[in-house]
Amino acid sequence: MKFCATFLLAVSLVYAQFFPDSNSIDVTGDAAINVAPDRVRLNFGVETRNKALDSAVAQNDAIVRRVMAAVREFQVDAGDIQTENIHVSLGYDSHDSTLIDYYEVTKGVQVFLRDVSKFEPLLTAVLRAGANHIYDVDFSTSELRKYRDQARTLAIKAATEKANDMSSAAGLKVVGKPVALTAYNYGGGSWYSACCGNRYGAQGFQNVIQNVGGGGIIANDATVALGKIGVTASVTMKFRVE
Repeated sequence: MKFCATFLLAVSLVYAQFFPDSNSIDVTGDAAINVAPDRVRLNFGVETRNKALDSAVAQNDAIVRRVMAAVREFQVDAGDIQTENIHVSLGYDSHDSTLIDYYEVTKGVQVFLRDVSKFEPLLTAVLRAGANHIYDVDFSTSELRKYRDQARTLAIKAATEKANDMSSAAGLKVVGKPVALTAYNYGGGSWYSACCGNRYGAQGFQNVIQNVGGGGIIANDATVALGKIGVTASVTMKFRVE
């Protein structure tokens, strides 16, 4: 993957507190790495209705078979196709609530695509095959651990720079290594649509944003723009000052 990094660094005095008794300073650093997704999970369903239960089931089965065949045309591994749920419900007559008007049968199917370039044509194919519900679409990255490690490193760097900047502004000096460190990771997926940006910048933390690579590989005439997903980390560090 081609890397193209852009850094945005904002210094703030928010969420920092001096402790005269212990001569220490607590700071928080945040970082976000925005990366193009390379895989996607698609959940869709087939719903059929009929006054006869057997007919509703048979119709649903026939459509699901066509949908499965359409998915297999994209060389999706069998282990990446799963029937998620089967649901049967009753619809009652609008004039007499004791009379059954129809039976409704729904089957949910989940497909995991390891090639995002197949997403839009596969979605079109399953809809044409008879799927009539799209429940959710989840874009993600297969290298989440790597990007989380990178985001954490950037967050630590941001917090360290903040500690030095604030101490210097107050006429103090950071002494030695941090005496306490707490780290958090979050993000790495985008439900339905991929978006990017630092969700925490407005809160005044020390922030680093890194953009990795371009967007996902999608045909020029596609109507789905994958954008980027944010993999983020936050750290809280304590330093001794004098």
